[in-house]
Order: sequence, then C-alpha cells, then structure tokens
Amino acid sequence: MSDVREGASAAPEEACLAATLERLSAAQDLLRQDFERLAAAVTPLLTGQYRETERRVRVLETRLRNRQERPLIFRMANLLADVRRLESAGDIKDHVEESMMDTLSSAGYQEYGLAGDRFDPALHEPLSGSMGRAAVVTHVHSRGLACYGDVIIKAKVDVEPGPAEWLGTEAGPVPPVGDEPIPADEAGREGLPA
Repeated sequence: MSDVREGASAAPEEACLAATLERLSAAQDLLRQDFERLAAAVTPLLTGQYRETERRVRVLETRLRNRQERPLIFRMANLLADVRRLESAGDIKDHVEESMMDTLSSAGYQEYGLAGDRFDPALHEPLSGSMGRAAVVTHVHSRGLACYGDVIIKAKVDVEPGPAEWLGTEAGPVPPVGDEPIPADEAGREGLPA
C-alpha cells in the first residue's frame, strides 16, 4: 500500500516539475525575444558611436602628426625665405647646409661618414674598392644619416685596405671608427684583446 501512495505522490510532483519547466522555458523564450529586440535597437547606436569615435581618432592622429611636423616645416619655410634673400652662390650653399644640419640635429638626426673612418657594412655602402676586414673609407660620395642609433641612410663610400697595423692577427685590437689604432701594449691595459 505504501507503494501506491508513493506512486500517487510522485505523479503530482512530476506534474508540478513539468509545469515549472514549461514556465521556465516560456520565460526563457520571452527573455530571448526581449534580448533580440534590445540588440536590434542598440546595434545601430553602437555602430554610430564606433564610427564617430573612429573619425575623432583619425582627426587627432592628423593633428598630432601635424604638431610633430610643424617645427620642421617652420624651420624649412624660414630656410626657404633666407635662401631667397641671399645673393652669392657660396653664401647660399653654406647657409643652407648649416641650416639643414641644425634642423636635422634638433630633430635627433646626425650625419656620419668621413674619409679615414674604418669601414663598417652596417654604416657604409661601398661603391668601389676592396672591403677586407680592416678596410678604410678613402672617399665619401654622400654622408650617412642616423637617428638615435638607427641608421636611416648608409654613407656611400670608396674603401681600400686599412693600414698595416690594422691587419694583425685575428685577436688584434679593433680601432674605434675615426680614431687611431690602439697599440698592442695599451690594448691590454684598457681591457681590449692584445
């Protein structure tokens, strides 16, 4: 008899559970429909805001780029005005060269490449000559340009084998660019290989 009672009480519980699940399913469907309506209404607004933000960012990027370039453009315009006032060809060349170098230096650029420098393939582009491991720049066709250690333009140069003292053993001292070679007896004292 207890089995009959348990079966009778299980049926209403199952019916109650089924009704609850049906109500939850209906509520879930209603929420899904509300969410789809909300997404349909919000999507155009978000798209519009995204496009407006993107447009403003482009305007700000342009303004920033113009601000960064403004000092250079200002100096170039002043240089052009100065060149138009000069009368002698020698004065023009000297003045333009000095003004351009001042402008480049103020922006962090520096020129390099002089006759007598030790050849370095990272800094120099050889146009003629022999490029051994101790080659020397003999003629500079055009100087190189670097900015904060980054080579922007390699110097175009002619090279020849270096002085006899640079052609020593593999472990010999490597002279710094533009300096005289370090004698072997001083190399050991300065921490360089002798």
